[in-house]
Amino acid sequence: MARKDKNAIEYVCPYCFSRIDLNDVHYVCTGPTCAKSFASAAFSMKNVDAKKYISRDGLSEIDPEKSRFYGKDPEGPDAVVAKQHIIRNSSGLCDICKRPVYTRVCPICHNNIPPGAEEDGNNIFVILGPKGVGKSHYIAVLINQLKNYVSSEFDGVLHAANDSTTLRYRDMYYRRLFEEKRKLLPTKSFDISNESREPLIYYLRLFDEERPKVYTFAFFDTAGEDLTSSGKISSLSMDAFITNAAGIVYLVDPLQVKYINNRINVENKPSVGPDVSDILNNICQTIRGNKKIRSKDKIDIPLAVCLTKCDVLMKNAENDEEDKVLFGKNASVFIPREHGKYDEENFLQIDAELSEYLRRTVGDNFIQMVNGFKEHCFFAVSALGCNPVGSSLPRGVSPMRVEDPFIWLLNREGLR
Repeated sequence: MARKDKNAIEYVCPYCFSRIDLNDVHYVCTGPTCAKSFASAAFSMKNVDAKKYISRDGLSEIDPEKSRFYGKDPEGPDAVVAKQHIIRNSSGLCDICKRPVYTRVCPICHNNIPPGAEEDGNNIFVILGPKGVGKSHYIAVLINQLKNYVSSEFDGVLHAANDSTTLRYRDMYYRRLFEEKRKLLPTKSFDISNESREPLIYYLRLFDEERPKVYTFAFFDTAGEDLTSSGKISSLSMDAFITNAAGIVYLVDPLQVKYINNRINVENKPSVGPDVSDILNNICQTIRGNKKIRSKDKIDIPLAVCLTKCDVLMKNAENDEEDKVLFGKNASVFIPREHGKYDEENFLQIDAELSEYLRRTVGDNFIQMVNGFKEHCFFAVSALGCNPVGSSLPRGVSPMRVEDPFIWLLNREGLR
């Protein structure tokens, strides 16, 4: 969070990723009848200014801002109906019941702004990668690990920002993956799915310091096809959350890399995927264009590059060709990190080895592109820890090091 001047307090909305001034927000009134009273009064008085905020029959208040956020026509039949009356000024009073209002919402998308935003600020991290790389599985397992293990390891707690996040995570991710032991369904594109437009928002509160810190995680489960060009990223309005991120986790599936795919023997092997350099280049061009960063200057957003499904790279080699793409028994990824602290030595060892591994298997062009980020680090993770049998996971989920990139990113924000 940065201050533009002595009065302005900048805040990045974790839903629409707009940078807003907390002195210039909207409010909602908790009065149970204010929304309907507003609609009725505006309709009967033929108030031209207020007409755009009421339904055609005059019975409901319409929320144009939230309608646009979800890709709906604010003047159409599927416009979002406001459950509570919206106050679009900083008076702090409801214009209907005249009582004070305290619930703040983003003026761009009308999602809630958490109490204490001025003091806590927010650091938002995004997860990106090509189609089929395993983003959904990574997000699902990462949230579970952060909630049940990592938060307590660092003397903290992870909790959902709202009921919507709790219910969506349980119904779309946890139940199918952890209880039914089945692979998750492919992620739908932003342009056809409203669910993809709303992130899963979590707050991580760490207490083991003089002053507790709060980190905001906004998990957008993006479809890989949405990243195929910088133009498509912009057209789907995804450029805002990429550009304003405090850190980026970029996933690379080794089985989709041609050099590795042609040499490794594994069941259910996918076909060779899109060039990971091309997708990362689209992300870089989006950031450089929006932040006006010259090509010779480095991008100031920390980048964690994660080699996913690394459990398949830890098998015993069946021949000399396969040996070229597998991790050796002495690879640093086998060395566990020290718990309860930022294990810099362990991460640096893994980073050095993976940098050379990816230079050899993916190409020097990819490494040079990663080097275009001022801060970057390579990681090896496995969300599932095993190779699925069709769509089922007979042995369940056994994650490996999925939290590493987030511990590294949090260290950039002060975690020790």
